[in-house]
Amino acid sequence: MDAKMQRVIDDYEIRQVLARYTRGVDRGDAELISSVYAEESTDDHGGYKGPGKAFGPYVVKALADHTESTMHTLNQSLIDIHHETAKAETYFVAYHVRLDGGERYLDRFGGRYMDKLKKRSGEWHIIKRVVVRDWSMTEKIEGAFYKAEDFVNGTRDKNDLAYQPL
Repeated sequence: MDAKMQRVIDDYEIRQVLARYTRGVDRGDAELISSVYAEESTDDHGGYKGPGKAFGPYVVKALADHTESTMHTLNQSLIDIHHETAKAETYFVAYHVRLDGGERYLDRFGGRYMDKLKKRSGEWHIIKRVVVRDWSMTEKIEGAFYKAEDFVNGTRDKNDLAYQPL
């Protein structure tokens, strides 16, 4: 295959790894989160520093304990591919709706995923992730812009519409 075409394919497949990760976090799917990491991977997520594969169960439980909903948006990624390894810097914003003492808060976190990835048996996996914090903020939620009952609401499990067939 042409080297340029292979780069396009690899870039696409790496972006899919990143997207599966964010879906896993937002839907509370520990298995999906863990699937993006290689067996020997590490993750430095600030308060969590440990095996990448173990981050899925850890973060799903941590978010379930105090978070009503989350949304992670991926922004630009700079991906540098060298044969079977790659480095990716991906900007993100994470939104968490948190309940505390009967009040609702919106926590926002802007940062970058600094990932080293490895391609094995034709599949890309994260082997090292470091989360870089660029900014964060919290604000109290007072009221709602749109009425929840007017929409299909997202769920933090596999009952979410994202898991349903088209």
